[in-house]
Amino acid sequence: MIEHIVDKEIFKEVLETFAFAKSEHFVLHVKKINPDEQDKQTAHLKVGVVVPKRLAKKAVSRNTIRRQIYIIATRESLKYPFEKHVIRLNRPFNKNTFLSPSSKVFKHAVRKEILSLYGDDDAV
Repeated sequence: MIEHIVDKEIFKEVLETFAFAKSEHFVLHVKKINPDEQDKQTAHLKVGVVVPKRLAKKAVSRNTIRRQIYIIATRESLKYPFEKHVIRLNRPFNKNTFLSPSSKVFKHAVRKEILSLYGDDDAV
């Protein structure tokens, strides 16, 4: 289970940390949460996504990227109960390679890169 980060201050706080992992198009920022500050019964991975309009012009592209990130983050959430993650799109996808942002090929490519950020290159 994950919680979505929606507060701008939390986004800023996490984005100020070092880049934990990078892929061709994405950067993962991680901030650890002190387990004493959070109830262990409600410990969830907190995930935020930054997909700028200047890098993904179409709303369908931005939404597809967000959905794929949240799917992978949910799957990986048990490994990181006391962390905040912000994944941001750092470089645009090639429009000639991915003609449709709702295509399986595009979704697969996004999923593969997000998994590589989490160090799980084999699973897709």
